[in-house]
Amino acid sequence: MASVVIIHAAEDALPARALAEKLRGAKLTPVLEKYGADVRDAAKGAKVAIALWSPRSVGSATLIEDVAQVAKAKVIQASMQNASPPQQFSADKLFNLTGWRGEDDFRPWRELADEVTAKAGVSPLPPPAARGASTFFQPGRVNADGAPAAGAKPPPQARQTAQAPRAAQAPRAAPPPRPAPAPRAERSAPRDEPAEKKSSPIGLIAIVLIVLAALGGGGYWYMNQSQGSQAAAGAWDEVAKNDAGAIRAFIAGEPGEFRDEAEAALAELDQQTFDAAQEADSIEAFEAFLDEFPESENAIAARGRIAELRANPPVDPNALPVEGETAPVEALPADPDLVPPTAAPEPQGETGPATLTPPSEPAPATP
Repeated sequence: MASVVIIHAAEDALPARALAEKLRGAKLTPVLEKYGADVRDAAKGAKVAIALWSPRSVGSATLIEDVAQVAKAKVIQASMQNASPPQQFSADKLFNLTGWRGEDDFRPWRELADEVTAKAGVSPLPPPAARGASTFFQPGRVNADGAPAAGAKPPPQARQTAQAPRAAQAPRAAPPPRPAPAPRAERSAPRDEPAEKKSSPIGLIAIVLIVLAALGGGGYWYMNQSQGSQAAAGAWDEVAKNDAGAIRAFIAGEPGEFRDEAEAALAELDQQTFDAAQEADSIEAFEAFLDEFPESENAIAARGRIAELRANPPVDPNALPVEGETAPVEALPADPDLVPPTAAPEPQGETGPATLTPPSEPAPATP
């Protein structure tokens, strides 16, 4: 299998592992978490190298030097969290993975995968699975039973077929014109002298009614707004701030002026849940976090940690040794009764050099 080297900062190990998991789907062997001379040696034998830039790696002079040492034809520039590559790589093509949470149909990811597979000489990734058909109204869409959707216009051929019988019918004869009536003699109408104008109270009453209606409508609107605000405040007070589902239901309803506060509370609960999963550091904790917040910005880091825990499960210190293995035996103190008498005793502390006493010579015999 062709190998691809991911050059990244040590702080970006989790996103790099998640990217490596996606590349394994293209039958590639990712190499990551190597730095300095190790990553340079690995890049020499690989067909492709991905430089993963982040706000933490763009300021690392060592990582920039590692990328510069790799052949330019092998390197593919990628970024996350809206990071811009260093100045010497700004002219290279950049694949911006900001906002990617592992979706197969994410356009920058598909472009990056096509570039990697093309350089590595392997088959491209299969196309992403098609999403389900939308349930919204689609003009011209044909239903499963073959009938057009509601409101859809029939095709032009059908309209022409429907209009053909009408054109085949012969036009009806127009009825004969009726004779014009005889003119009548005009009578001069008597002229009435203009009556004296009088102020009518009906106009004043209409104006008063209009003013009262406007005041009543304004008061009704203000009352409804006040009641709606009070209802939203009461509903927000009853929402459990540690329940993501309850907060989402409140936002989907009519949150009113409390929408921003509810969205901020949901984001804070997202971060707290992820911190708790990191503290537990178990597959179950990270999977529970993903079930609760599948669209979180921390989702890719959680998936990377799950992959790491599955690859290297923790060792239980209280587990019994496997059959066939020998447990290490601690050294036991020597039994003084089993030490030979000729063995030299161990020195007891540092007391300085030992004093050697020569053996006494026998006294000379008396003549």
